Amino acid sequence: MYQQTATAEPDPSTGFGFNQAQPPPEAPDWAPGLDPQDQQALYEAREDHDAIVEEIPSEKDSLGRFSVLCLIFNRMIGSGIFNASSQIFYNTQSVAVTLLLWLCGVAVALSGIILYIELGLTVPRWQRPDGTKISTPRSGGELPYLNYFLKLPRFLATCLFGVSFLVFGNTATNSIAFAAAVLQASDTSQTAGRMVAIALAVNTFSCLLHSMSRKWGIRLNNVLGSLKVIMLVIMVIFGLRWLNLDVARDNFDSSTSLKRADNTQWGVYKYAEAMIYAIFPFGGFHQANYVLAEIKAPHKNFARTSGYGVLFICCLFMTITILYAANIPKADLFTADLDIAFNFFKRTVGSGVAESKVKAACGSLRALSAIGNVIVFTFTAARVKQEVAKEGVLPGSIYLASSYEFTFRHGFRRIPDHQAGGFLHTEKSPAAALALHWTVTSVLILAAMLSTDSVVFSHLPGYSLLLMAYAYGLDVIWFSCIGVGMLYLRLWPGSNWRYKSPIPHVVGVIAAVIFTATNIVPLVTIWVYDPAQRYIAHSSDRVDWFAPQMTAMAVLVAAALYWVGFRGWLWQKRVREGVVWEVVRTPIFWAGSQGQGQAQQQGGAQGQPQLVQIYEIIRFKWRVWTGDEEEGWGSGKPEGPQQEGFWEGEVPVDNSYGSGGGGMLLGTTMGVGVGTC
Repeated sequence: MYQQTATAEPDPSTGFGFNQAQPPPEAPDWAPGLDPQDQQALYEAREDHDAIVEEIPSEKDSLGRFSVLCLIFNRMIGSGIFNASSQIFYNTQSVAVTLLLWLCGVAVALSGIILYIELGLTVPRWQRPDGTKISTPRSGGELPYLNYFLKLPRFLATCLFGVSFLVFGNTATNSIAFAAAVLQASDTSQTAGRMVAIALAVNTFSCLLHSMSRKWGIRLNNVLGSLKVIMLVIMVIFGLRWLNLDVARDNFDSSTSLKRADNTQWGVYKYAEAMIYAIFPFGGFHQANYVLAEIKAPHKNFARTSGYGVLFICCLFMTITILYAANIPKADLFTADLDIAFNFFKRTVGSGVAESKVKAACGSLRALSAIGNVIVFTFTAARVKQEVAKEGVLPGSIYLASSYEFTFRHGFRRIPDHQAGGFLHTEKSPAAALALHWTVTSVLILAAMLSTDSVVFSHLPGYSLLLMAYAYGLDVIWFSCIGVGMLYLRLWPGSNWRYKSPIPHVVGVIAAVIFTATNIVPLVTIWVYDPAQRYIAHSSDRVDWFAPQMTAMAVLVAAALYWVGFRGWLWQKRVREGVVWEVVRTPIFWAGSQGQGQAQQQGGAQGQPQLVQIYEIIRFKWRVWTGDEEEGWGSGKPEGPQQEGFWEGEVPVDNSYGSGGGGMLLGTTMGVGVGTC
């Protein structure tokens, strides 16, 4: 049973609500000017082996605007722009319909970034002693937003999304794409051994890089993101320079562009699959939300940087797709298993050049695109998995939720040596979460590549299954949930979301409607059976049409069963041993301009100062059950009128986020929350 209690405001003489075993060090290594009570809490938490002190990177180590842009560029520019178009052209057999589906992908990205900016700057919310509520950005992507939508039953949203992300939030598809591109560039035939070796190598390199050095991981991300944008710009230049006007006139003829090619059958499944392929390249628009707490001055930099970055990539994607259709004749464009990128380069800059050289160049560009995606998603996905672990629902949560220092002398250390100095904002990384990421990705690579039973090896069946399952299970499903949740917040009678959100009400409603509609359509229609297409695309007729969506639903069912088992285990512990599982998350915020220098004092949506979280103390412990606690309430349930509306929370003193509890503002910092199970 999950209990939620409000913390009482501590006596200044006794510190931050904790027992003072000993005074803080004479030369504290915390943020300059930090409240003494919070220094005491941090000092005691650091000495407690059952607690974690998470430090948000300082201003100089935070992600600046350029790094945020490169996160978005690196994630959105992956294998999709090279592979998705060919499948959409083939499924629709129409140039105009293909472009319309790509516009649907643009609509998903642009409406989605509006919603994710809105949620990122509004959730979670913390309550001050005077009753007003403020928001501060938190990493974790959809996790804090889903917890805000679905507060009861306890842990359900965390388990459903967390387990899904642990399975699908991996880099297996792009590791395999990188291996295939390297072999193509080197003109080497594919074998299962070669594919596995290269894919595992790039996965291992990426995880080790981000485990050992956050700084160099970000630098490599910036370099690769810049190169990938340059690559797309060069493709646009090539397409315009060698534009085939005859092909363009024929393909864009208004009398034929909307018509399907002769001897083709119409089916709902084909269009649903094509729509998912159109959404897939745009699915990385919200990468900045995964690491939102690590962005420099997020209230100032996050919204504009993310919005302009996504808009720029959408324009590039649409331009390149149009140039594909303007340079490749329909006879080739509508064929199955077309290598559209190679065909494009061959007909533009590669005319008159040996085919082997064009293939090598195309493979090199694909490899660049894939490895950049592996680098960035390893960095961001590990932070999301760390946030899931902080909710206390995973085995070994205290280890998975921790950040680790790495030195060649000591290796990885969860609790730094106090005498070593430099404890504040060191090169820490979620090494345990990265190890979990590496394990899941490696298992999926092995399963996808070694399950091929044909005489002639092909990576496409396993790769296509992973890609479709990822796009359906992590993008389409959860995007639909976010869209429905935002519509509820915007339109439900009595909801006061419009007064909290930085996005105008009309804009928010329009964005939510578009985002919901464009995701729910493929969510439902992909289940409509088409006798003419019994297998998924690019699977060499080996993967049944229902396999990806069934895989995604099986993972969701497993997540629900995990939640049932977790709650049952907690109930057994309470009944038999009289203890409850307690998760205490205490964020500490900075409201002054000295020290960290990150707080933006400009007014928010309600003219309030915008605090910056600089630390978080997480404690996992069993405590004795008092017996007078009710479901959803703690023994310290505050008195007073209940808030109106489900979405604002059931508890008057409430952080409106998952397992947190009450809040208080102490000088320039704020501490909140006790949650128990």
